Amino acid sequence: MTAQATPELIAIASHFDASPAGVLVIDAKGILVYANSAAGRIFEQKPPDMVDTPVEVLEPEAWRGARATIKSGAPHLGNRLRLGQCNVLVNYLPIYADGKARWVMVMMGDPWDAEQGSLYPEPYKAVASQLEAIMESSFDGLWITNSEGVVVKINRAALRLTGLPREKVEGRFVGDLLDEGNFSDSVTLEVLRRKTTVTMVQHLKSGKKILATGSPIYDAEGEVAFVVINDRDITLLDRMRRQLEESEAQLEQFRSTLLEKQIEEMSDDHFMCRSRAMKEVYEKTLRVAPTNSTVLITGESGVGKSMLAKLIHSKSPRAQGPFVRVDCAAIPTSLFESELFGYERGAFTGASRRGKQGLVELANQGTLFLDEIGELSPEHQVKLLRFLEERRMIRVGGSVEKEIDTRVIAATNKDLASEVDAKRFRHDLFYRFNVVPLFVAPLRERPSDILYLLGFFLKRIGEDNNIHKRLAPEARTLMLNYSYPGNVRELENIVERVLILSPDEEIRPDDLPGEVRKAQGHEQTLDWEQGFDLRQRLRDLELELIREAMRRFGTQRQVARHLRVSQSTIARRLQEEKGLVIHE
Repeated sequence: MTAQATPELIAIASHFDASPAGVLVIDAKGILVYANSAAGRIFEQKPPDMVDTPVEVLEPEAWRGARATIKSGAPHLGNRLRLGQCNVLVNYLPIYADGKARWVMVMMGDPWDAEQGSLYPEPYKAVASQLEAIMESSFDGLWITNSEGVVVKINRAALRLTGLPREKVEGRFVGDLLDEGNFSDSVTLEVLRRKTTVTMVQHLKSGKKILATGSPIYDAEGEVAFVVINDRDITLLDRMRRQLEESEAQLEQFRSTLLEKQIEEMSDDHFMCRSRAMKEVYEKTLRVAPTNSTVLITGESGVGKSMLAKLIHSKSPRAQGPFVRVDCAAIPTSLFESELFGYERGAFTGASRRGKQGLVELANQGTLFLDEIGELSPEHQVKLLRFLEERRMIRVGGSVEKEIDTRVIAATNKDLASEVDAKRFRHDLFYRFNVVPLFVAPLRERPSDILYLLGFFLKRIGEDNNIHKRLAPEARTLMLNYSYPGNVRELENIVERVLILSPDEEIRPDDLPGEVRKAQGHEQTLDWEQGFDLRQRLRDLELELIREAMRRFGTQRQVARHLRVSQSTIARRLQEEKGLVIHE
């Protein structure tokens, strides 16, 4: 004991001369003022030779802990030092004089190694041994650091992740390990800084990617005494995530390709799909068909809303169930409720004795198509709203509520949003219908569809009636220029009429209805108020010129020479239009 020690300190220290635990006493300047025999054995020096030595020279980590204890005035317990081949448990205890921490008593023992002197009795050693076994059996990496960020304990799993030997980790400050590039960030330092649990992703020097969670362990004064870190290797998980993202991207590409294939395959049966606008409608239709979502189809009369509703039903899981169409405009007001929901026997005068199922009941397990819902009276709107909200109904004259499992598709040629603003249609009913809206543009806004529809109806109606005729170029031009206020339905009717009534095998302009013959130029089909697709108009005009040139000259080579373009341009343009017959 040096002269710097007071008599009181000498008296305290003398109690540890024969202690099996190593004991050091360090003053505020970092000078060793006392070392017992056990400490001499630990450092392999004689205690008198150790006294008056700067502790930083003797053991830098011990001075780090002692300095922190003097600065804070609080004990630091459960720290670990790596001395040679030994893991030493170290406690730093402040010694006060005049109200200040003047010295630090460092007590060293190792509960993990039975050969080392221990500060703890045998039962504690058994608990420590069990804790050691538990840590080493963990698949995840486990670290324990003290309040100074010094690694007290690390298990084999954590060493395997870092690729470092135990002696390079235990007893070292994590900041030094970070500076050496062993990991990208230190969760321990973040826990000590924030004093709360911290989770972060770390990139290790070994090339692994880990998810590290650090949790603080508090002492009786509420200060962080230890930090426990859990490491989990997510390298494989991250690789699997990337592979999953790539697979999902490929799946989405396959879905898109399949969707295009479905559109191509159904074009022969569902004849509206040729223009870009209709392909977008069909794409949305195929996406919503497998679901149970309510669909609202809007568009002018004759554009094919009913056909689109049937397509949704046929492509849905309910395809084997009933498809029940309700024409809301055709049902008399007085019979609307009984037609829609049915009635019990004797419900009213003239009612059937057996009662009657309503259209809603008939659509159970299938699809209920409500056509022309814009024509519903306010009273009927209320009754329909109740059914849509709960999918339950009561027959007229009945008292038993029935649950109906049906999908609802609605259609109208009115602008329901404007009807809501005008107070003619309930806004809550509108939002019940307007879950997935599908708008079908009028035929005049998609002229490229007219050309295909002409060929489609000529073939289908001709085969049905065993009539084989062709359109003269002049007649075809007139039909392409007509605006079709009745849309697809009107076009179909005109084709059927001229096929049956025209006397010759070639349908000429004189065979067409008067309203069609009046359509002499493209300017009649231009909607200057709403606007039109200029590129589409130019493509249509280009197609007409090519068709006329093919009629005059007969071969693609002759057409290309007269129109001053390459033959490949003519071939490509004709191939895009499957309705054309190509002659070589």
